[in-house]
Amino acid sequence: MISQSEKHETLLNRLQEFQRRTKGEFPSWVVDLQKQSFERAAKLGFPTLKDEEWKYTNIQPIVERVYHFPPETKLREVTQLKQYVHSDDINIVLVNGSLAQDLSNLKKLPLGLKILTLQEAFKNNGIELQNIFKKYDIHQEGVFVALTKALAHNGVYIEITDKAIIEKVIHVVHVTSTTDTDIITTPYTMIKIGKSAEATILESYLGFNPEVIYFTNALTDILIHENTTLKYCKAQSECLKSYHIGATRVWQERDSNFLGFSLMVGGEITRNNLDVVLNGKGASAILNGLYCVNGTQLVDNHTLVDHRQPNCTSNQLYKGILNGSSRGVFNGKIFVQPIAQKTNSYQLNKNLLLGKESQVNTKPQLEIEADDVKCTHGATIGQLNEDEIFYLQSRAIAHKDAIRMLSHGFVDDILSTIQNQTICQKLNLLLEPTFAAL
Repeated sequence: MISQSEKHETLLNRLQEFQRRTKGEFPSWVVDLQKQSFERAAKLGFPTLKDEEWKYTNIQPIVERVYHFPPETKLREVTQLKQYVHSDDINIVLVNGSLAQDLSNLKKLPLGLKILTLQEAFKNNGIELQNIFKKYDIHQEGVFVALTKALAHNGVYIEITDKAIIEKVIHVVHVTSTTDTDIITTPYTMIKIGKSAEATILESYLGFNPEVIYFTNALTDILIHENTTLKYCKAQSECLKSYHIGATRVWQERDSNFLGFSLMVGGEITRNNLDVVLNGKGASAILNGLYCVNGTQLVDNHTLVDHRQPNCTSNQLYKGILNGSSRGVFNGKIFVQPIAQKTNSYQLNKNLLLGKESQVNTKPQLEIEADDVKCTHGATIGQLNEDEIFYLQSRAIAHKDAIRMLSHGFVDDILSTIQNQTICQKLNLLLEPTFAAL
């Protein structure tokens, strides 16, 4: 049996190898950040089932492999990508972590919008990036966040200036395109939205080669200033043999609005962390999510909403459809700090089990230290109503079609919360293989 110290040493060796392959020269503050994150990751090691935050998700199949960075390459699956992206959007396409200029359309950006590669931002927008980094205590970060920051060299920085209203969808597309097995990408997206601004951002993670095993370890940091509205959606539809561990961290200031949605349909093992800090009075956050898995897939959604100021609201609705012998995990935490009076927070997780061997572990949590609050949570796990299936069959609808129709009905209400029709169409496209397998 490998000891914990030996696991730490293995991680250290892997990180050192990754860093030797990292290209680019960075300012000293970036080098220091990478070093601190490297040390943090090496100290923590990989979590096991004994760790409370990972008790339902065995990541041993992920961490037992030895990964390498993919070589820079042209996208092989251009046709598949074009079926998903829309030319009217502001497309930022990264292939294996590197910006693909020929697939993006960044030459005529609207006023108030700046888009840079992470390397460019490190060199030219250091103060803005450091302000985002300072929001989070590096000593509280998990190993996978630390891992991405230690290897931070690929990614994108998006900045929206004060009072700018960006009407087009900003679409960040991360595509893994390779014929090699055991590659790793560590995309890092940083988003800063100024005061009294509005924007809609879709961040997609895609893979098209069903035979390749790879690991995506992603991090997105979002800073939302006062009186600003951000509509943000994360869509993950990676190859079914791949692994995805992603964290999205949102920091909100006074009277800001975050309308979030996540869709998880791909990957053999997927972990999706969403942390929201309501750091200003009157801030509001909506966290909706949908996960649909088949076969032996496992999807683990962890949300954390930290109410740090009074008069804030948060609402969460996560729905899951599980078929075959797939597994789902939902762990939703709501923290209400002592100062956060007049908090209004709601959380609900609903699951539909279609497979005889599918299962869900759901764990809503409330930690309330204020006394003038309204906080509720709930969870449901169920199956389709046989009477409804019979009714549809009596109308000459095949059994499988009846299941698909009722399953669509289960998710339609949460999909209808997405206000942008272009994003809705994309998510429905990603859901097609899931419903075809029912």
